[in-house]
This record gives sequence, C-alpha cells and structure tokens, in this order.
Amino acid sequence: ARLAADRHDVVAIDLNRDVCEMVSAKLGVPAICGNATDVVTLEEAEISRANVAVGMMRQSADNLAFCLLAKSAGAKRIITRMANPKYAHAYKQAGVTTVIDVVGLFLDQLVLEIERPDIYEIASFGAGAGAIISVIIPERSHIIGKTVHDIAADRRYPRNCLIVGLSRAGRPLIIPHGSELIRAGDQLILSALMTNAKGIVQFFESRGGISSLFKKKDEAVPPVSAQTQVELDTALEENDTENNDTVK
Repeated sequence: ARLAADRHDVVAIDLNRDVCEMVSAKLGVPAICGNATDVVTLEEAEISRANVAVGMMRQSADNLAFCLLAKSAGAKRIITRMANPKYAHAYKQAGVTTVIDVVGLFLDQLVLEIERPDIYEIASFGAGAGAIISVIIPERSHIIGKTVHDIAADRRYPRNCLIVGLSRAGRPLIIPHGSELIRAGDQLILSALMTNAKGIVQFFESRGGISSLFKKKDEAVPPVSAQTQVELDTALEENDTENNDTVK
C-alpha cells in the first residue's frame, strides 16, 4: 500500500485469488494469481523489467527459488524475507541484495530498503519502535559542508532523530561534536523512530533526487484508508497462516 501510494509501479503475485482481487481492487495495482516460483508466472509479471524484486513468502526455500529466478531474469535488486537463518548463505549465493529478518520486519524498513539502498537499518530496539540507521552521504547531498549542529537545527530535519556516530575513510568511528563538518561519502549513524523513516529519506536524499532510479506511475495513487489497510493486512495474515505464498 505504501509503495503504491508513493507512486511506484507495483505488481503483486499470490496463490490466493481472493487476496489478488482485494489487492487489485483496493490498491489499484496489477495482481497475478499464481506461483511466484513458476517461470511462466514471473514472465507474466514482467520480472525482467523490475528495478526491485521482493520475496515475502512463508517458506525460505520458496523465497530462495524466487530469488534465483528473479536474478536470472535480470532483476536489478532483490530483497527477501528470512524466516530461517540457516538460509543466509544460500541467499547470498543467490544474489540477494538485502535480507530482512522476520523478527525485525517492519513496513517502514521494507520501504526504506527499496527507496534508498544507501540508508539502511543496522538494528532495532523498543519492540521495533526505534532503530539505529546508517546513512551514506551522496556526492550531491545538500548537507555537505554543513556542521552537525547546522543539520540538527534545520527545520526540515526529522524530529526524534539523533546523529550518534560518524565514520569516514581513513579514520575510526567517532561520536561527532556539533562543529564536525560533513563530507561526501561519510557514513552517519542515526538513532531514530521507525515512524521517521520516510522523513529521513526525504531529508538526506541528494539534490538530483531519486526519480531516475525507480520506475514510477504518471499519476499518484490515492492514499489507502486505515480500514482498507486493516482489511489487506488481515487477509494477508490469514493467507500466510494457511501456508499460501505472497510476493510483492
């Protein structure tokens, strides 16, 4: 829902026809009823055109099969859910870009992984409400040359977000003072609320924006209502319990 509302082209695949119909009706995105580990189904979804392929199936073996097929089809980035840590090495060998542990699986984290691969979660705390986030400062970032104090004082800087560390090539990790200048390529370590994920993305994105990196629809999709989101979440949870597979 969040990805569609943010004007990304989304194609959903699910074995459950009812779920597909609900996703299509509520979100206005194509939903294919089929098996995401089947080559024909993936061809119908035009997996070869995907900038990002996301495997969210219940079984790790199915996710692994999907990732291998997505990689061979030419998907540029692959994100998958990991229920069984024993599959970590296999996922790496399959060319998976990002593995999300089921225990730490949150919507904002998934959106963050897709929209900004240079901003990623290191760890979560407070039952998932908070996160330690790493940000790589790009060449054209508007914060280059500014001090930590300047950044924190910027009215656009998201609330409940603290700069707690800075790593730079050729020097060890430090706890930056307010007078520390930010350079291109610096890695900032932030402590923030996961609800601020989108604000962090917007603040740290480069002047060039990210529109050239992702396929987007010409028109925005209306925001999904809370009731619709609950209906979708309930349907997907019931589907997952019944051992049906879901891939976005």
